[in-house]
Amino acid sequence: MNKLICVLLIVLLVSACNDSSVKQEALRFKEEYESLNGKENDSGIDYVNVVIEADHPMVYADIEQLLEVIKNDGIIYFGFDECPWCRNVLPVLIEAAREKEVSEIYYYDIKGIRDELVLNEEGMIEVMKEKSEDYQLIYDALYDSLNIYEGLNDDTVKRLYAPSVFFIKEGKVMLMHESTVESQKDPSVMMSDVQQHQLKDIYIQGIEKITEAF
Repeated sequence: MNKLICVLLIVLLVSACNDSSVKQEALRFKEEYESLNGKENDSGIDYVNVVIEADHPMVYADIEQLLEVIKNDGIIYFGFDECPWCRNVLPVLIEAAREKEVSEIYYYDIKGIRDELVLNEEGMIEVMKEKSEDYQLIYDALYDSLNIYEGLNDDTVKRLYAPSVFFIKEGKVMLMHESTVESQKDPSVMMSDVQQHQLKDIYIQGIEKITEAF
């Protein structure tokens, strides 16, 4: 009996620790984005205010987890807190997930990991900033679903833009949506209700395409 009690206590302690870790990660994500509310970026433009509920579905993923999701099933959101387009999509993505009862969306911060390329005067591609090893892994894994790197006149060079949301089922990208909606021109102003509804419909479509995988 004593052994059984000890085992039960250990299970309860592990469960409590895991729950505490999940809550801490959720709070970390919430604070990461909300900490910029009421502030200006380097250009003097106000950040779009975002309010994230404590029980949101966003989950930080490391590169190993990310590659595993890409090979299997899941939803991945690529973005970063200072990105104005990201701050527009995030509340809509969370609302769509809540409506379709999605419990996890994997988040990967791509600020600073991507390469920066330009076309020089000779028409050659010049590397201004090297990509990280993790970005190369992501780039290779999602290459077929990425959009062309604009301004380089080379359709074989692609880029993971922010924000991008991937809906993956059995290792296949069922839908990838980049940015917000075509009618939004200024990301420093939150989308209208109509625009948010349009974007939410796109996300719901993506969720429904992979529902059987969950």
